[in-house]
Amino acid sequence: MSYSLLELVQQMNGELGLQQPASVIGNPNNQTKQQLALVQRLGKDLVRDFEWQRLVQAYIYQTTAAVTTTGTVTSGSSVITAIPSTASLAVGNVVTGTTGAGLAPYVEILTVDSATQVTLNQPVTTSTASVSLTFAKQDYSLPSGYDRMISDTNWDRTNHWRNMGTKSSQEWQTLQGGVISVGPRERFRIYNNKLRIFAALTTVYNFAFEYVSNYWVVATGATAGSKAAYTVDTDLCVFPDDLMLAGLKFYFLKAKKLDYGIELGEFTRALSYCKAQDVPVPSMSLAPTLPAELVGPWSISDGNWPTS
Repeated sequence: MSYSLLELVQQMNGELGLQQPASVIGNPNNQTKQQLALVQRLGKDLVRDFEWQRLVQAYIYQTTAAVTTTGTVTSGSSVITAIPSTASLAVGNVVTGTTGAGLAPYVEILTVDSATQVTLNQPVTTSTASVSLTFAKQDYSLPSGYDRMISDTNWDRTNHWRNMGTKSSQEWQTLQGGVISVGPRERFRIYNNKLRIFAALTTVYNFAFEYVSNYWVVATGATAGSKAAYTVDTDLCVFPDDLMLAGLKFYFLKAKKLDYGIELGEFTRALSYCKAQDVPVPSMSLAPTLPAELVGPWSISDGNWPTS
């Protein structure tokens, strides 16, 4: 991670025998503009290609406690009125209530209409004034720079077990419409660019997961990725110089409809080496054995169990 954007473009042009630009960002030259566009695409393609350790981030967040209040429901209507305040309510909140509320299972807020009124996505079946209602949050924002979640890293750190997901659309509808769907662990899915939890929690829990960030550009003076694209000539990137240089030459020659066979081979080799060396891997045995265990079947006597 030593080439700035300007140095990378100058190095590529120098190796190809082309004129080296004095600047990249804001340069009116069409070829320099093209090279900038290509290096931006190269960075984004590399982000999606592999779980680079410099892009892996841990995200720890807390769930939100439910809001318990009152409201007036009318049979056959989806509107709840006379709520003291809707300031802490949001679209997508799951609504539950006492028996007199007449709410369908997993009914949600469709719109927040005013300071005292919300509309649900299903009508209620009874008419009751000042009925007790609970609004629970099920959708949580993804972290800044989020590209994709790393599988099997979503954990409930309060209860010390892994959350179950991600769930498909079919599994989610089974959870919401099945006869028995609620279990001891939380389920989740990525829905509408939010992390949706089932069942919506009413108390505060500590959750965590790891994800691949799309912040592959390192701003001037920074030590970690903080941007998803180059914006100034002095920006750096998290990827090795040889990989970026080989990739940019390949992308450029391909865009110019020139022969790029050698450059493609160089880029492919650099990509393979960088992936293999990005994180250390354990030695693999051709004759693996199970680790020694202190307690096992061999710890039990074959016979004659002592009584004292």
